[in-house]
Amino acid sequence: MRDKILKAFTKAVSQQKSDPIDYNSSANFDWIATCGLPWLKLDIDIPYKVILEEIKQISDYLTSHRTDYNFNVGWSSFCIHGKSYDATREDAYYNDNRPKVWTEEAQKCMPLTVDYFKNTWPCDQYARLRVMLLEPGASIEVHRDEISPGRMRPINIAITQPEDCNFYVEKHGIIPFEEGSAFWIDIGNRHCVVNDSKQNRYHIILHQEIETEEFKNLVTRSYHKIYGNN
Repeated sequence: MRDKILKAFTKAVSQQKSDPIDYNSSANFDWIATCGLPWLKLDIDIPYKVILEEIKQISDYLTSHRTDYNFNVGWSSFCIHGKSYDATREDAYYNDNRPKVWTEEAQKCMPLTVDYFKNTWPCDQYARLRVMLLEPGASIEVHRDEISPGRMRPINIAITQPEDCNFYVEKHGIIPFEEGSAFWIDIGNRHCVVNDSKQNRYHIILHQEIETEEFKNLVTRSYHKIYGNN
């Protein structure tokens, strides 16, 4: 049954495209965040090759993620910033008061990555910041995160992006990830990920406590660059 649902969902989404949203030449951050875009590619360079080399140092720390009832087998995670390197789930799951910090394991094994997100990425207050591994042949179940649709929130950064590995978003199609690309995503839409390749897929998922003016400027610039040119 699980495989049938996943197959039917991905087949349907593969044939879908978002309804066009008219370009708004005066769009600001707040409008872009809530205008109904399912995702926005951010105009920023990511040192993904450096990050990938450091990811190779954390293989022993990767923790199975959301494998309840044997779902999502082959999906694992590591916190660069969070309650601990292996506290990869949402706060309510742990129900404790541990603060979110740059984890000791990340500072030891991924120092250049930590430095990039501390000093270059346009944020100064993070919630969870995680490496996510999806193994060959693995998939992430069709689901909708507990966030109201219509508002983009986390950033998903492709460190590797194998062919035949796709992120499907209901009614909108497949997110066009490439290595080193970063997308701001509305995860209130139903979605899933399937890795039909023979390679590991490594992404970073970034949750920000506060969206800084620098990040807001990045979003606004990215929107006008992409949609203004179209």
